[in-house]
Amino acid sequence: MSVMQESSSPSKGLGAAMGALYRGLAYVPGICLLLGVGYAGKLIAPLVPHTEYVLFAIALGMLVSNTVGVPKVFVPGVHTYELWLKTGIVFMGAGLALQNVAKIGGPGVVLVLVEIGVSVLAARYLARWFGLKEKLGSLIGVGVGICGVSAIIGASGAIDADEDDQGYAIATILMFGAVMVFLLPLLGQFLGLSDRFFGFWAGVSVDNTAETIATGFAFSEAAGSIATVVKLARNTLMGLVILGMALWYAQRGLSAQVRNKGRFLWDRFPKFALGFLVMSALATAGSFAAPEVKAMTALSKWLFAMTFAGVGLSMRFSDMKAGVKPFIVGFGVEAIVALVNFVLVAALIGS
Repeated sequence: MSVMQESSSPSKGLGAAMGALYRGLAYVPGICLLLGVGYAGKLIAPLVPHTEYVLFAIALGMLVSNTVGVPKVFVPGVHTYELWLKTGIVFMGAGLALQNVAKIGGPGVVLVLVEIGVSVLAARYLARWFGLKEKLGSLIGVGVGICGVSAIIGASGAIDADEDDQGYAIATILMFGAVMVFLLPLLGQFLGLSDRFFGFWAGVSVDNTAETIATGFAFSEAAGSIATVVKLARNTLMGLVILGMALWYAQRGLSAQVRNKGRFLWDRFPKFALGFLVMSALATAGSFAAPEVKAMTALSKWLFAMTFAGVGLSMRFSDMKAGVKPFIVGFGVEAIVALVNFVLVAALIGS
């Protein structure tokens, strides 16, 4: 190596480090905004009886996003809210021993399986009834059935869906996700549902992971914990359901063949669910002292506050132009799923 090459190596390393630091600093304003909006939600909630900070964090974020808007300097940091959601779920595992996770039991698994089946079939037949493309109906069904936008994006590539279909499906899911966060807790309070009943109902009825957890915690902390566990059970089936859909379309010559089924499943498996289970297993084994569990539980709540602020800040009504027919199909699927789930929870879980 020449002297010139040797002397340039440190400068290259320094330049790379400075570049990484500069890119990292771009996230700071948005992350601070998430903290500020989330904290404001926590401050307002105690002033309104029978409410939770979740609703106010989302509502304040939506107010900002749909009035003054989110300046570009904040956008990179605001888009990190899904990272805080997944990290919060992992830390939440420290406060839930495996025996509590297992409480969803056989009836909970049945609920999840039936919910996914009902969502996919209802979307398929309603889409056909209203003259929508088959793949658009499939995307709406998998979005409602499993985990909203993530499932739609994963399924779009697997079945070679058009970008327009993906956009319509995502807009429809976002629209109803925003409605469910506010509507379901009100219905739960009106019907006098228990924390356990509502947690299961929200866990199998709301689409996106962030909105599901927000809906559960908007009702109560106990309901939020149950909704989180039930939603994780739905998420773990994402790869399997999308694989089945991909094979179905490939067999009919409507999409590319799946080369490696094992790799396909692993790529679409939600890794943060494994982190949650590991933390829960460590808690079961007594690896954490009580102060440590308390600290991690408090941290998870702060991360969720940032998440819910990000959900609100990312909701722009002007971007939710799904068209009339996809909206009607989405409403029909959501209504059918919520009603079927309510009956099933009453029958399998009880009050």
